[in-house]
Formats: sequence, C-alpha cells, structure tokens
Amino acid sequence: MERQIDKRVFFITIKVEVILMKKIILLLFILVTSVLLVGCGTSNNESNQDQQDENTSGSNDDGNEGIVAGKMVPSLTEQSPLVYEYQVANQTEQEITLKFTSSQRFDYTVETKDGEQLHQFSSVASFMQVLGEEQVKPGEALQYTIELQELNLTAGDYVLTAWMTPEDGKKYEVSTDFSVN
Repeated sequence: MERQIDKRVFFITIKVEVILMKKIILLLFILVTSVLLVGCGTSNNESNQDQQDENTSGSNDDGNEGIVAGKMVPSLTEQSPLVYEYQVANQTEQEITLKFTSSQRFDYTVETKDGEQLHQFSSVASFMQVLGEEQVKPGEALQYTIELQELNLTAGDYVLTAWMTPEDGKKYEVSTDFSVN
C-alpha cells in the first residue's frame, strides 16, 4: 500500500513539473515573440523612403543644385583632373536608411559621347557578400571618391554616370560630361 502511494506521489510530482515546464516555455515564447515584434515594428524609414524617393536622375556639371526639400539629391563634382566626388545629400526631414546586400555602396560607368561603355567600376572590383546599411541624417550626405586616372583615357569627350546600389535597385543616378586633353 505504501508503495502505491509513493508511485502516485512520484507521478503527481512529475505531472506538476511537466506543467510548470510547459508554462515556462510558453512564457519564454511569448517574451521572444514580443521582443521580435517590437523590434521589427519600430522602423518606418524604408517605407517612407520608397514613398518620397523615386529613382532620382539628372545631369549635374557643377554639383550645385541647391536645396531640394524632400529628396535625396545626387551630385558629381570634379575635385581635380579626373577625380570626382559622388555625393548623395539627404534633403528630407527624416533619417534615410539604405540597405545593401554586399560591401558595394555605389557604382559608376565611363562612356563615350556616343554611348559606348568603356568602363564599369563593379566589373573590375570585388565586394564582400555581407548585409549592411548606410544611414543618412537630414542635412548630411554620403560621399565617395571616383578616380579615373588609372583608366588611361585618350583625348576626347566622355560621360561619367554614378549611382547608389541598395538592395532595392539602382538609385540616385547622376551624370556629368568631362573631357580629356
């Protein structure tokens, strides 16, 4: 008789422990789910960016477009012969986040005036396959240097075109004409 009572107490104890473990697992699941939902639901940058920014493109020879409220403004400015600065300025009132699937942030091409592509940066460069992002606060800009001396261009007229390479495709394209004497 005493042995049957011990078995019952043993099984009751195991049932209570199983019930407690299930409750603990359920609470942990709810906690982890809540943290994930809160973390994923706090950022509106990408959707706002998509609404505000269509594929901005244009030509800019001097880099001085002035302030264009509500847009990301690309520019190409000659720093010295065959050295250009590609800049994308945040003229919006909110921080913009650009997400990338590799270490590449921008690309550029050099073409003849007739449209023949002579060089594309990404075709000769290597990039790490890592996720990344760039955050641009209002009034700030991303800046990249483009050096064309190594291309050994012959005398003539050319077109330099640069753009950002975020995960959602080519953005903030801008072109400028230049000559080599």
